Amino acid sequence: GLRYDRFDITVRDLITGITTRRIDHLWSPRLGFVFRPAGPVSIYASYSRSYLPQAGDQFNSLDVTGANLEPERFDNYEIGVKWEPHAGLLLSAAAYQLDRTNTRAAGPNPGEVVLTGAQRSRGIEIEAVGRIAPHWQLSFGYALQDAEIMRTTTAAPAGRDVPQVPRHQLSLWTRYDFTPRIGAGLGLHHQSRSFASISNAVVLPSYTRVDAALFFRVTEGVEAQLNVENLLDESYFPTAHN
Repeated sequence: GLRYDRFDITVRDLITGITTRRIDHLWSPRLGFVFRPAGPVSIYASYSRSYLPQAGDQFNSLDVTGANLEPERFDNYEIGVKWEPHAGLLLSAAAYQLDRTNTRAAGPNPGEVVLTGAQRSRGIEIEAVGRIAPHWQLSFGYALQDAEIMRTTTAAPAGRDVPQVPRHQLSLWTRYDFTPRIGAGLGLHHQSRSFASISNAVVLPSYTRVDAALFFRVTEGVEAQLNVENLLDESYFPTAHN
């Protein structure tokens, strides 16, 4: 496939009277390949390119600096396998590399945005989704990723870790229906430590959060649900603003 985008963004600051504008013409190629050696098994490989204007995905911020910058570019390479051991249960594994150029990130000072040049993320993802048994559902996911600055800039020397990208992420959710009307769910989410900003000076600590739920089928087509998030009252920092 081949996609063409034309972004024409104009922002006028009503307080200062300054108007900024940027026009970009972007071509995004996409290529994929799927091979099925057996009925329930698929092996695939893909390449895709996409862009994000410096005004952001909501096009809500374009300053004088951003108007002079090329859009962020994403080149993603992925290879993986999917397997359906029995109807209703899907297992998958994938390895990927994501190269980003013209990147920006939150700087060490509150509200500051700095250019980071280029980033590379590499990782492995494993997932299992579906039913183990007629009354037992499972959703499991694990991601191992490494993201670092590849091109040296004044604010972000090469070799530093990309902020707010944990090396390990794991999620598990399971639901068991005891009767046709009553069920319960239990799950956990784990995230390893990461850095708060591009300075790599402040660490967001790792955490594990446990969630639970109860389900009650009131009538045909109507189900009541009670969710309890962070059942064990863990104190954690899922993200940071600077």
